[in-house]
Amino acid sequence: MNPESVLCSICSQLKDRENGFQKYGSNYPDTYLPAAANQLDIIIDFRPLSERMIQLRRCPECGRYYLYQTDYEYLTNGTEDEQELIRLSDAEAEEYIRKGTELFKSS
Repeated sequence: MNPESVLCSICSQLKDRENGFQKYGSNYPDTYLPAAANQLDIIIDFRPLSERMIQLRRCPECGRYYLYQTDYEYLTNGTEDEQELIRLSDAEAEEYIRKGTELFKSS
């Protein structure tokens, strides 16, 4: 965790990488992203209306960027849902912003 994240009331509750996993129709223990992840603002939604999300999110308090991704698998006896939140470096965030700008220019 970088020093700026420690000072932020939101980012201080998030690790550099967070994962959630739920397996419906099973006794498998479900895990979830920390509640602080819900406070991040969606800056770019790379797959609008998709259930397999890829989003660039930003902390409203300190401006730190995160990549949020989801995936799922339908199974006969239920589904498996995964969420991942990754804290980005400034260079990584700039690259996603550039990709998002290109994506929406071509739309």
